[in-house]
Amino acid sequence: MEAAPHVARLQDAVTAVERMLEDYARARSRAGMRHEPMPVHETGLGEPLPGSAFDALANWFSLTPFEQGVIALAAGFEISPDIPNLCALAQGDPAVTCPTTLLALAIFADLEGASQAAFAPSAPLRHWQLIKVEAGQSGSRLQQRFVMPDAVLSFLVGQPVLDGMLADVIHQLDLAPQLPSDGALAHRLAQTVRTSGVDATLHLAAEPSRRALSVAAGAAAALGLLPFHLPLTRLTAEVERDGFFRLWQRDRLALRGALLISFEEPPGEFQLSAICRLIGEGMGPLFLVGAAGQSIAERAPGAVIRMSLPKTDAGEVADRLAATLDQEATPALREIAARFRLPLPTLESCATVARTTAEEAGAPASQEAILGEMLPLLRDQVREAMSGLADPVPVRMTMDNLILPDATRAILGQIVARQRNRARVMEEWGFASAGGGAQGMSVLFAGPSGTGKTMAAEALAHTLSLDLFRVDLSRIVDKYIGETEKRLAALFDAADMTDAILLFDEADVLFGRRTEVKDSHDHYANLEVGYLLQRIEAFRGIAVLTTNLANAIDDAFARRFAFSLHFEFPSLDERQRIWRGAFPAGAPASGLDWARLARLTLTGGQIRVVSINAAMLASEEDTAISMGHIARALESEYAKQRRRVPAAELADWPA
Repeated sequence: MEAAPHVARLQDAVTAVERMLEDYARARSRAGMRHEPMPVHETGLGEPLPGSAFDALANWFSLTPFEQGVIALAAGFEISPDIPNLCALAQGDPAVTCPTTLLALAIFADLEGASQAAFAPSAPLRHWQLIKVEAGQSGSRLQQRFVMPDAVLSFLVGQPVLDGMLADVIHQLDLAPQLPSDGALAHRLAQTVRTSGVDATLHLAAEPSRRALSVAAGAAAALGLLPFHLPLTRLTAEVERDGFFRLWQRDRLALRGALLISFEEPPGEFQLSAICRLIGEGMGPLFLVGAAGQSIAERAPGAVIRMSLPKTDAGEVADRLAATLDQEATPALREIAARFRLPLPTLESCATVARTTAEEAGAPASQEAILGEMLPLLRDQVREAMSGLADPVPVRMTMDNLILPDATRAILGQIVARQRNRARVMEEWGFASAGGGAQGMSVLFAGPSGTGKTMAAEALAHTLSLDLFRVDLSRIVDKYIGETEKRLAALFDAADMTDAILLFDEADVLFGRRTEVKDSHDHYANLEVGYLLQRIEAFRGIAVLTTNLANAIDDAFARRFAFSLHFEFPSLDERQRIWRGAFPAGAPASGLDWARLARLTLTGGQIRVVSINAAMLASEEDTAISMGHIARALESEYAKQRRRVPAAELADWPA
């Protein structure tokens, strides 16, 4: 069976080397075993063949005929059963079956470029690691043995692979764009490379998510290249000392590869220099994926084309989910796709699990039943992503549970209306393009502790069917410069997966009045607040910031809130309504004087604590809740504040 052209050319060259070794061995025997160059009758390695891997290697690295002979000898040692014996005969030593520098110089003496300099570290053979040279026992450079790396041999025999050192650092990226718009973007990137030149550098300015990497990989594939992924954190000084760049340049040609470098944080000095070196040496096309990295374009020796990654189209996601479920893309499915901005594979997996669960209850399952099973799965995904950054808050309160002045309730109604109608007003009605301002919504809740700020956030979450997460700013704010911003970035990156409500308790920790900038810490503190506001304005959910002291919030920051609500100490009538609502219909109560209870100067939060503690005391005694139980609960509530219940409030108190 005739060999393929890319392998046949190598076989011809190896056959020629075998003849040269035989001729040299005979000539050396006749010359008294002197190890010196001998003229041979045939020095050619065969004619070039179209599509030959052997000739491609020679062209890529500008190898002389002598260097091509060394390649053929090294490859033949691996694939020809005769060459090891011929090497031993030619060198007059049965133990030396490996080719040496001296042997190559002897048998290829008549080839152009024959010189010991061809084995210098800076010459192509060793610079590109086409061969590996080992020192002989005598230590003479002429006695150095050389072998062929596995990756080079694999390419020559038609099975290109990555070098083992490269494979420890990078891997082939088996990703493709999954949405039509992402596929179109990948083709635009590929066309940009064609227009700009094969060594173009494209920077996709986006977090290195699966979607962003798939777009970059799709662009490489559209160029007929295999994408290989290098997370920048793996590019260390140790890796570079092992010749990473030279190995990549060698193997990318064999594999028709393109390098995708991703980074989650701005590159450090070493990494920045390494990327600039890649750009300068023309190892393109090079794809960069990372939200930061402006310094790359500033330092790069060549042009860096920076492009953004558009937001995912909810309609396309809904179409994919509909195909997964074998159903139509209904408005309800589009709403799910718009609300949960999770990776598409995650959404499809949740949809599959939800369909299976719904079908177990009754087949065929309706889309309504499937979405009912799917919603809690999606919420679990978001909660898992928020773990360690914010705590989920159980949503128990509704708007009907709130005892608030009409003006405060009206503002809460506006918040609900804005969140529900944001997409319609901003996008369909065109207010976004008409300068409608930021789409994110930040709300300030100010007032004394216990006046209903957290309950109002719960009621908003219930009305809008959104998850509520409490953010403990004491866990976010860090004394080290820059760390607070990193933690805020991680928080909002996770929160952006869905339209949730983020509740920032005691926001004055971060939003307090700005001090005069006296040192770098003051400067960075103001930057952190600015960064938080910037992320809030881009956040599609609602950010609720609470403070017990409204005056503690800087006026410049306060003006950037979409709404500001002040929760006052409840009036007498409001306190009576709170007391009545604090005892469920099923709770046994006897003789409770609502008017008398309303005269107690307590906030709504304190009233609820007292009512629960009183109920616990009554349950312990197995009796109905009485005014006496409330009196004892009052004493413990006041004691918590290190003060005593005013005697006037308990005078003539019913038992």
